[in-house]
Amino acid sequence: MHKICSALILLLCLCWQNSGAVEMVKVYSYHLKPPLILDQVTGRGLYNDMLSYLNKENTAYRFELIYLPRRRLDLLINSGNLDGLVIGVSPVWFNDREEQKFLWTLPLMNDIDDVVSSKNQAFEFAGAKSMTGMRIGLVLGYYYYGVNELIAEGKIQRDDASSEEHSFRKLLAGRIDAAIISRSNYDYEMKNHPDLNGQFYISKKPHDQYDRQILVPLNMPKVQQQINVILRNAANDPIWQKLISAYR
Repeated sequence: MHKICSALILLLCLCWQNSGAVEMVKVYSYHLKPPLILDQVTGRGLYNDMLSYLNKENTAYRFELIYLPRRRLDLLINSGNLDGLVIGVSPVWFNDREEQKFLWTLPLMNDIDDVVSSKNQAFEFAGAKSMTGMRIGLVLGYYYYGVNELIAEGKIQRDDASSEEHSFRKLLAGRIDAAIISRSNYDYEMKNHPDLNGQFYISKKPHDQYDRQILVPLNMPKVQQQINVILRNAANDPIWQKLISAYR
């Protein structure tokens, strides 16, 4: 009888421990660019700091940042094997305007895709068609609304690079006519590379303006709900605001 009681107590303890276990959640990012990811190995950067904040504000999940190129991410999604979240993305980029294919969190931050050209050959963007006949610096695997369609028609020449940083040097060398660069990246590069200041022109009209959100698979509604609870509170949290502004 004593042995049975001991076994029951041990079983109850194990169940209690498991009930309080933290669930590891993979969080993919294909944005290998400052300030979102500063170091591919350590994940250091804005996204990592955002996930650290989410980890501190909940006891149910631990979010782990994993870099994955967009093409490999698309393979996971198209094969139905997406086993984690995707940070810093918009429903439009995943053909989910109606938000039916995936769950989406509240916005993490707002960002802008600027059309950048060299100061000596300033280009004023007036919609994708205004780029007809031009060579545009873009990032390999990324989708650019309106621009991708004209590239497919052969009306715009696409010059791909592994990251947006390469576009700055290409512009200065005259290898491309313009580039689409996120405002968060542009601000970071200008702040950390003073030699680039004053050498570029930003079109008054941006290519796009959007919220960066977290894509959540349909089978993970509790994760989405937990993140949204944190983000609602973060809107009035000076720690979160300082985290965002530190990279601008």
